[in-house]
Amino acid sequence: MKKIFFSGVLLALALTSCSDYLDVNENQNNRPNFESLSPKQMLAGVINNYTTYQDVTLATYGNRLAYAWGLNSGFTSTDAAYTHRYDSNSYSNIFESNYLFADNCQDILDKKTAYPEYSYHFGIAKVFKVMFMDYATAMYGDVPYSEAFNSKIATPKYDDDKKIIPALFSELDEARAYLAVSGAKALGNEDIVFKGNLTLWNQFINTVELKLLLRLSKTTDATLVALRTARFAKLQTQTFINQDVTVDPGYYLGSLPSRNPIFRSFGRNEGLNDWLSANRANAAGDFIAQILNGSLNNSDINSTGVVDPRRARMFTLVGGKVVGNTQGVFPLTAISRFSTFYFGRTTADTQGDTNAAARNAFLMLNAESKFLQAEAIQRGYLPGNAQQVFNDGITASFNFYSTGFGTVVLTPLDAAAYIAATDSKNGLGWTGSTDKVNAIITQKYLALAQWHGIELYIDHLRTGFPKLPLPVGVNNTTRPNRLIYPSSEYSTNSSNVPNITNDELFTVNAKTPYYLQ
Repeated sequence: MKKIFFSGVLLALALTSCSDYLDVNENQNNRPNFESLSPKQMLAGVINNYTTYQDVTLATYGNRLAYAWGLNSGFTSTDAAYTHRYDSNSYSNIFESNYLFADNCQDILDKKTAYPEYSYHFGIAKVFKVMFMDYATAMYGDVPYSEAFNSKIATPKYDDDKKIIPALFSELDEARAYLAVSGAKALGNEDIVFKGNLTLWNQFINTVELKLLLRLSKTTDATLVALRTARFAKLQTQTFINQDVTVDPGYYLGSLPSRNPIFRSFGRNEGLNDWLSANRANAAGDFIAQILNGSLNNSDINSTGVVDPRRARMFTLVGGKVVGNTQGVFPLTAISRFSTFYFGRTTADTQGDTNAAARNAFLMLNAESKFLQAEAIQRGYLPGNAQQVFNDGITASFNFYSTGFGTVVLTPLDAAAYIAATDSKNGLGWTGSTDKVNAIITQKYLALAQWHGIELYIDHLRTGFPKLPLPVGVNNTTRPNRLIYPSSEYSTNSSNVPNITNDELFTVNAKTPYYLQ
């Protein structure tokens, strides 16, 4: 792995050209003025790059592996997420984009000597670097870290993921320290998330830490267990995000390439005259369809008779219900496609395209924060009423699906009625669930499906919930625990990159990511 400078964002002092600062395809080594760029001019690009990576790249893989997505009618696929036949070309963009964009964060941090007054910018860059490295370790286990962002080292060593994790928590502490500096340069329009609100940034960091700590819920490693205990003790009195966290850089200021990333990836083409292939090929998975339709009843989830009001805002209805694809089967009959709420284009006129293109992107849903807290409380890591926070998570999801955008106005969905209807249902409601963590993770699955798909899958591996059927035709008995390193690593960093076989993905071994050991 060779360090590449892609700062992605050249933000003018005022956000005047969205297409300029959202362009991630320019090698910053070739910019004669790179050294003169301030953290202020780079921060929005870091945030936008991460958001696109999470909402598109990670979400695509996670939604497929977690059975939220399947194939649309008339499409076939050799995708490893459906066939479970992996090699070094399978989803290689997850590793490569992760490091390219994490390096954007380091580019800002490397400005500390030249621009010491930008402490708040350094703090935000730190937390995004941590989030990138969290997914690198969760998806691959051992990865470059200590030498990864040193431009003098072309072939960085691979660090033990169990050694990386404590360092990530230290980096979160450093991020907090940066945000606590008095008299630093104020955040301006380049803060495309909280618009300079440091209280919200600290709550966001706390919520990111909560997520990373819950990654450790299954580990038996003594050092990581001790780390989990010590870090949760510090979180006891902290507050967490209590709103949907959106990213608003000014999408679609008359420039089609700078559209909202979901509409740009899953909506219409730049000519606005045809659907993108990703829109037509992807559809609902049969597993989530059964839950939403109220037709799933097994030992872990009973949704019988409870139609989820969110279903029509997640997928189109076919014959009055969500029709999902059985993974591994190439469908020939009608399958439910993405809903207009998901990719944002609710009408066939120009205003509909504008609404979709200009819509904010989502960095973290309030529901995710609530379900993280509910799980931590239920496990005894944090104080509080787990049932109440669990219900708050469901309510937050219903509020999300009731909130319009642009000129779109939606009829509110009734969370209270749904909570009452599911309360006695195993795997969906609090009272009826024999394993409360099952209910928490399943409701989190429904709340984050599509929007933060990778978390669905990491939760499945970490907790065993929800228990997902395997695609038809696969030979293994479990879903994969990790990915194989990309061919680019084997060709440029062969002396350091570990060798991984397809078979090793499906067992727990020394190469399995830390949180499953």
